[in-house]
Amino acid sequence: MVSIVCFGDSNTWGCPPYANIAQTPDRIAFERRWAQVMGRHLGEPAQIIEEGLSGRTTVFDDSIEGIHKNGSRTLIPIIESHAPMDLLIIMLGTNDFKDQFSISAFNSARGVLTLIQMVKGHYALVERGPEILIVTPPALGEAAEPAIWGNGHRRCADHAYYLEQVAHRTGCFHFDANKVVHAGIDGVHLEEASHEILGKALAKEAKSILKLRNG
Repeated sequence: MVSIVCFGDSNTWGCPPYANIAQTPDRIAFERRWAQVMGRHLGEPAQIIEEGLSGRTTVFDDSIEGIHKNGSRTLIPIIESHAPMDLLIIMLGTNDFKDQFSISAFNSARGVLTLIQMVKGHYALVERGPEILIVTPPALGEAAEPAIWGNGHRRCADHAYYLEQVAHRTGCFHFDANKVVHAGIDGVHLEEASHEILGKALAKEAKSILKLRNG
């Protein structure tokens, strides 16, 4: 059975758009989240493992929400826990654009590069590690709460451009989610209907990658 691990943030966890920052996060139903939609459209039996954590960054410690939000601190334990796997999907970077970090799209992509280097290094002495699909997350919209995101919607503008370069440099695959979906009314999170669209699009990407992998 094919095994796919989805390493992401609140848009992998399944947080829908919220009305205000004081609202308790809801969660989209399990079967309607993009990772599970993808699994149903692969055309073969698959184990889909969701590793979504709201607020997760690529490599940056969050002094407000906690250092456990730093993706580089938990990536290796996660891939060890779910080994072996055929495909690792990384959809991260949105939270890098919070005002408290104030970084560029280049530096967020550099954070993803660091994660890829960690994975490749971890599997350096293994005959074959997983294929890696980097997904550029939906860009922040102008509606994103400025108290949290500042001008993040401007800073993330070139995110896909730099992540494509990371994928090319590391021998990974890349898909820009902005080709098929956009953030919802809060400028950050995907609507349920967008999870359906993204899941189907990523199923096509995953099928192509797994076909190449298995000859």
